[in-house]
This record gives sequence, structure tokens and C-alpha cells, in this order.
Amino acid sequence: MAFENLLQVVAHCDKFPYHIDLEHKDEIHHVVPLCLGPHVIGNILPSVLPHLKQYNDSQSPAPFVIASNVTFASWVDSFEKRTQVVKQLMDTWRAQTVFSALAGWRNELYPVYGDSSRVDNVAFVMERAATPLFGISTFGVHLNAYVRDQDNDIKMWVARRALTKPTWPGLLDNCVAGGISYKYSTKETIVKECDEEASIPADLAVKAQNASCVSYYTYTEHGLQPETQYIFDLALPAHFTPTPRDGEVQCFYLWPMDKVKETILNGEWKPNCALVAIDFMIRHGMINADEEPDYIEISYRLHRRLPFPTPKKGAQ
Repeated sequence: MAFENLLQVVAHCDKFPYHIDLEHKDEIHHVVPLCLGPHVIGNILPSVLPHLKQYNDSQSPAPFVIASNVTFASWVDSFEKRTQVVKQLMDTWRAQTVFSALAGWRNELYPVYGDSSRVDNVAFVMERAATPLFGISTFGVHLNAYVRDQDNDIKMWVARRALTKPTWPGLLDNCVAGGISYKYSTKETIVKECDEEASIPADLAVKAQNASCVSYYTYTEHGLQPETQYIFDLALPAHFTPTPRDGEVQCFYLWPMDKVKETILNGEWKPNCALVAIDFMIRHGMINADEEPDYIEISYRLHRRLPFPTPKKGAQ
């Protein structure tokens, strides 16, 4: 899918409607809030609700209260109980192959925020692959790895995703990226992912600077995905070449930024990773207000305010 401009690239990822139209037939306009106390912690598609109701009716006591919104039953009143209730639900759906999202099970726990009684604000944890079914706001890290040539021009290391990846196989990606698992910090995650995906040693990876964040609200065939990515920049030595290690990356390219922009407009990138590269180009003056007519709108859309609880005090 080719794009005419960069704003189309951003809108292709940040595509959950900004204004809900109840007259619209698309189920995206009829999501049901998942609530915990005063907080909306996720959104559930109407197509998921019948399965949730069926499961809930089969349990005694029922773990959820399902009305105009979905809440935990009064007895599900702690981190441990919420975690167990959600785990049992997703284990059941996975065993029954109810949703395709769960075919990508990773055995990786993501924190769900919204319990202000805890210092980390974590209400419960759940399997990463299951988060789109509840429209949970998730967090990750992405690395822009780059070098400067003799003329001080920037070239970026770009990854091509392995053809065996369950999502977006073969598309272009940031040099390193990964979700932030429970109890990992942003810096710990970026150092870990640098080693696992690109063979970047820790003594180099720790020099990565948290330079920005990008937020958007997208959806796929698996469900709803409100996401925030912590963006790190890392200037690599000219003699260093990232090397695939864990099988998630097919190869790396070192490209001038014009080539990066060209491939983004050609639709060759994983959608959210294109946003990370665009953010990098804005911060380094390669996309600027005098030359980009949609500069302000692009900037707004790269930093969408998501209506969900967030990490506190840097805790993940």
C-alpha cells in the first residue's frame, strides 16, 4: 500500500476514531469500556462480548459484571485475583481456539495499569497476545540506530522482519523493538532487545538515549491496540554492523534517510515502526515546518493522548 504523503502513513496506524459515531455501523464505534474503579483500562469490541458473557455465565461465582461496561466482580479485588481471573479466561479461550489472537501466545506478561493503591499502579498482568481482546494500553521500546558519515550526514540501520514472524513478516522495522514485560524498566528492555535482536552488546546499548515517545491507537484483525512506544536513539560506531540473533530479523540495511522516507511512502514498513522513523526525522530536522505542509497534524498524531492509566514513577 503506497501513500501520497506522510500524514497518510501516520493515519494508517493511528486509525481508531477520534470521535465515536453511534450511528456508524462499524463495531469500532460501539466498543464497550473495561473499567476498574474510576478508570477505563481497556475497550472491548462487540464481537468479543458474547464469548465473554458465555464464559462469565459458566463460572460460579461470576468474575465479571457485564452491563453498559465491563467490570470485575466485587470479589475480584486484588492484583492476584484479577491476574488469575484473566489468566483462566484467556487459557480457556486459547484451549477452545476462540480467537485467532491467542494463536500467537508468547508466555510474556504485560502489566495493566489502573490500581492507584499500588506504587507501580499495576492492576494485574496478562498474556501479551491477549491484550488486543480487551483493548489494553500497552508499552514498548523502539531503537533508532544510526551512524554519521564523513559529511556528518545520518544513515539509519533498518531491519527487515523475518518471513517467519507471525505478524507483519518481511516488512521493514526499526533496528530494535520490543514490548516491556512486567517488572522490566524501559532501559533494561532496550538493552535486552539490542542483544537479542541485533547482537548489540550491552556496553554499546546502554548509551542509547530515551529521546521521545510515540503514541497511537490502532487495530488489527486481532483486536484493539492502543500503544505507547518509548523511543531510543543510539549512534553506533561506523565500524559496527548489527547482526540478527534470535531469528526475528532477516537482515539489516544501512540506508540514507532519503531511502528511509522513500520506503515509508512505498508502504514497505510495519505501520507503527514507520511512525518511529518519522518522529526521528522530525527531531533531526529532516522533516520541518517550512517543507512539510502537514507538519503540525503529523506531530499531533504521533503523540495521541490515550485515555488509559499509565506507569508511575518509571515503574513498568
